[in-house]
Amino acid sequence: MRSRLFFLLLPVVFTGCQDKGVSVYNTEPTTSILAPADGTAVDAGSLVEFYGVVGDAQTDPESIAVSWASDLDGELDTTPAAVDGSVYFASSSLMGGDHAVTLTAVDEQGLSAQSTIQLHVGTGPGGPGSPAVVILGPTEGQEIASTDVLNLVAAVTDAEDPYDTLQVELIDVPDGSLWVGNPTSTGSLTVPMALSIGNHQLTVNATDSDLNVGTATVDFAIIDDGRPHVTIDTPADGTEIPVGTETSFRGTVADDDTDPEALLLSWASDVDGELSTNPADSAGATSTAPVLSLGIHTVTLTATDVDGKTGSDSIVVTVYDPSDRDDDGDGWTENEGDCDDADGSINPGATDVCDSLDNDCDGQVNDDDMDTYEVNDVSPGYDCGDVDVSFLWTGATLSLSALTISSPVDEDWFEWNAVDEYWDNVSISATATGFPSSGTYVLELWSLDTGSVVDTASGSASLTVSYAGDIFDDGEDHFAVRVYATTWPAGSCSTLYTLSIHS
Repeated sequence: MRSRLFFLLLPVVFTGCQDKGVSVYNTEPTTSILAPADGTAVDAGSLVEFYGVVGDAQTDPESIAVSWASDLDGELDTTPAAVDGSVYFASSSLMGGDHAVTLTAVDEQGLSAQSTIQLHVGTGPGGPGSPAVVILGPTEGQEIASTDVLNLVAAVTDAEDPYDTLQVELIDVPDGSLWVGNPTSTGSLTVPMALSIGNHQLTVNATDSDLNVGTATVDFAIIDDGRPHVTIDTPADGTEIPVGTETSFRGTVADDDTDPEALLLSWASDVDGELSTNPADSAGATSTAPVLSLGIHTVTLTATDVDGKTGSDSIVVTVYDPSDRDDDGDGWTENEGDCDDADGSINPGATDVCDSLDNDCDGQVNDDDMDTYEVNDVSPGYDCGDVDVSFLWTGATLSLSALTISSPVDEDWFEWNAVDEYWDNVSISATATGFPSSGTYVLELWSLDTGSVVDTASGSASLTVSYAGDIFDDGEDHFAVRVYATTWPAGSCSTLYTLSIHS
């Protein structure tokens, strides 16, 4: 019988120091998108360049896992960062719409960071939300004479933007970009075009505020039909001309079969009729210099060749009356009564103030400050009556108060009859008082019988003049005084003076 051996295995336990391991400290990486800026909008199909920077305190930039992604297009690029942490990629295939583009960085320990920007990409020609463009003229396959007036006529609409905010461009093959602008508020578009002879493909592109593009294209041909070529060179279409002005109209004519001098020419206005039939010179230059009547004129230059074919060009000019223009912008023209159309403060609607100007254009200066005897600025002036019948007199003395010299051009004239039917022996004196010391005033005594000044005084404060007649001289009957300022103090419009006349 065999005996069996059993071995008992017991765990061996070591006591003493144990290695507990060392944990490593780690921080998240950093990210930043440098370009494009947040909220940037780009055209569909355009190249968009993305720049960013990543970093980590424990991991070299080249060892950081980098990815760019769009919430619409998914992952865009995973190119590693450069030694300095910069990251870059470019794409021209982003789908149209609003993108949230995110830059993500993951370090070797699995910690991550992200930065995000918003980017709008237009939907491209004909994409969702793009404007609608309809070309009404020229029409597909149309043949147009080179001498005919040619306009692009189109309608442009959009579901979201006001029509007149849409950006429209006309591009022709082979003549290139023809026009950039906006349609009207109703979406209509009319653009004059001058195109070369030959086949043309015209494209109308309309772009809305979201950079969505609507487009339409038409193919047509410009043909030379043998008619004379006519161009009005000056003045420009829409020119405005003051009435009475001689205006030089210049043009150029040419024809494939007829020399310029042999072409029959006519300059004409739809208002004034034919202006000139003078022939062109050998270079095809033609001109006329009419004085057009007031109004809006369509001026046409017409050339007829030896075969009877006719070509023409027209412009519109406006002949205006300068007195119908409000040059100072105060709402009044000269024909409406503005007496100084170079000064916006002077017009019939202004308020008269104390200065040397006729502010309200009523023909009077400082009329609000005139005295009750105005207007008496010219001889013989205000009639004070006859001494003998005591009209307005107290005895043989007349006193007038509250008088004003209301402006630098104001004059006060007062006349009276000093007849002494018994003796014809007059003795006249007149005194004016109350003149400000800052001015210089003149008091004159006139004999209206002789039309001459018989005495004068000048100065300020109080002035007196006098005259003594001859006995039995019956030619000393009518007298007058004249009062005015040679130096008028500004602001003295309502300064009052008194005049006393003794006869």
